[in-house]
Amino acid sequence: MNNFIRFVPNTLSISRIFFALYFPFAPQTLWLPLVLVSGFSDFLDGWIARRYQVQSWQGSLLDGIGDKLFVLCVLITFVAAGKISGWWLPLLLARDLLVAGIAAYAAAIHSWEAFRKMEARLSGKLATGGQFLFFLTTILFPAGIYPALAIAVCLSVTAAVDYGRLFLAEQQVAKKKT
Repeated sequence: MNNFIRFVPNTLSISRIFFALYFPFAPQTLWLPLVLVSGFSDFLDGWIARRYQVQSWQGSLLDGIGDKLFVLCVLITFVAAGKISGWWLPLLLARDLLVAGIAAYAAAIHSWEAFRKMEARLSGKLATGGQFLFFLTTILFPAGIYPALAIAVCLSVTAAVDYGRLFLAEQQVAKKKT
């Protein structure tokens, strides 16, 4: 049973990648189900991995890629459909842009150790929750988009600061070891 279970979280993460790639081509009537299913799969893959102790760094990376790609595809689709303004993207993606920048930096200096130690944090989970709240508000209650935008941006920026501080602290620890 455990051999089967260990593939479930990664399968859920991969499904989110497919949902992300489909989202820009999906009719607007499917946007809500896709957001709900993707949000639930994000919760479920982490819960299963922790519950059955089948977590791995690679699985966490796959989960993060699925999350970021889904968020990016939804936001670009919203911009293309005229639901939101494109200048909102850097604000909504502050955490994601910082983590991508950290990953690029770590790759450039061949120092994955500090990046690998950047595990999921509460601030990141809240930022993802804020993004999904923003998605649901944009789809279901467009009149409430500005309060949802403010919440999502605040959570994203807070997570960016948190992850940035974590990476810098890990870099200091790595430097002391060398």
